[in-house]
Amino acid sequence: MADVSFDLPDRGGLFGDGARGSDRGQLLLVAGLVMAVSLVVLVVLLNSTIYSENVATRGIESADGEAMEVRSTAVGGTGELLDSTNRAGPSGHGDAETTVRAGVADLDEAMARSYAERGGVARVELVGTENGSRIAAALAAADPSAATLAGDVDRTRGFVFAADPTGLTDTDAANADTDAFHVDLNASTGGSRQVYVYNGTDGNVTVAVGEDGGEPSVRCSVPPDDRVVVDFTAERLGDRPCPGIWPPSLVAPGDAYDIGLINASEAAGEVTVTARPRSGDTVTTDLTAARQPATYEATINLWYRTADLRFETAVRVAPGEPDA
Repeated sequence: MADVSFDLPDRGGLFGDGARGSDRGQLLLVAGLVMAVSLVVLVVLLNSTIYSENVATRGIESADGEAMEVRSTAVGGTGELLDSTNRAGPSGHGDAETTVRAGVADLDEAMARSYAERGGVARVELVGTENGSRIAAALAAADPSAATLAGDVDRTRGFVFAADPTGLTDTDAANADTDAFHVDLNASTGGSRQVYVYNGTDGNVTVAVGEDGGEPSVRCSVPPDDRVVVDFTAERLGDRPCPGIWPPSLVAPGDAYDIGLINASEAAGEVTVTARPRSGDTVTTDLTAARQPATYEATINLWYRTADLRFETAVRVAPGEPDA
């Protein structure tokens, strides 16, 4: 007969070292899978956090921008109201204040309607005003040698000279002190700055600045035109910046100062200024016929509310001040 016997498998081969190696491989595989899943979860959580921060930041920036827009609208509207009231020539400071108060009330209604359409509640309220004087005159009305445009003032805004280039003297910086028209800014505590306006040797309208009567240095120049505007408080000549015209010490001075017009016969054009006296309501000037009551500044309270934003502030409005 054929031999049909056979040997049993080796028990160590089924359950010995080979089986233990297989178990370890499976454990490594499971551990790797767990680590991979953990890393995926970590990445998802990190991305969610970054997204949330970006959304929150965008929300803050948006709210800040909206608040600044509301503030700019209120300040710009109030500033235009002050200047238009003063240009209209009010009969007195009381008349000017009444006009400004009524105008701010109208601005409040207009802003309330405008921002209500965007889901916001806006309100503007006039807190109070400060009186001053507006002086607008041709240089021909001033003393040819020296005249006080505004005396004993502690704030000045919108001080401009609309010059006729054909009426300016021809000179250079070395001779400007004696030859050229200039504005003298003279502090009561000492120290002065002279701002000269003349036609330079190159034919351009030139602005030079000197200190305490010393030799001036040229700050800027522009080609002549029918009218060239020198804005002293905004430090501009025509459409160009002209830094260094207005003294930093007179931006918010502790003491009063005077504004003089020197050598007015060496220029042609008109000067305009709105000034606030150190005391009282009216600025002293040699050009009394050109002086009018004016509102120098206004303080407003501003509120703005939306579902996500609460904004409230008090703002002083004085358009055309140095560094404004």
